[in-house]
Amino acid sequence: MPVWLRIVAGLVLAGALMGFAGFTAYSEKLGPLVQAHGTTYYNGDGPSLAPAACKPESEIVAAIGQVHAKYDYLEAAGLRAFEQRAAELKGLPPLNIEKLYVITEDDQLRNGEMVLFIGLRANCVTTVFGLPAKLYRELNGKSENS
Repeated sequence: MPVWLRIVAGLVLAGALMGFAGFTAYSEKLGPLVQAHGTTYYNGDGPSLAPAACKPESEIVAAIGQVHAKYDYLEAAGLRAFEQRAAELKGLPPLNIEKLYVITEDDQLRNGEMVLFIGLRANCVTTVFGLPAKLYRELNGKSENS
């Protein structure tokens, strides 16, 4: 095969590949990639995310009262001491919150086997998670009987 024919074939192939790449990048028909674990959007085409609603502290306290729950409340130095014990004993990261409500007893918490953490920053709920009650008592420095 002559050299000039190889060069022409290479240029035609390169042009075809670049044309296909351009077509796929800018085609409206190809849309997002739908997979078993979710949808992948390209070039910022995905749905717009609504900002999370702020649940103020007053609503949290009212909800705690409605379910007649028992809770611990930590802020300032008490919260920092709790975070420090959690980091030292279990290597847990700081919560980056200003106030913490820990629901210790409630009918929805599996008869006291779990505790629910509700963290607030700037009077809005920013963190909600659960831990086993035994771990919470250990982190809080309380004995198993208290």
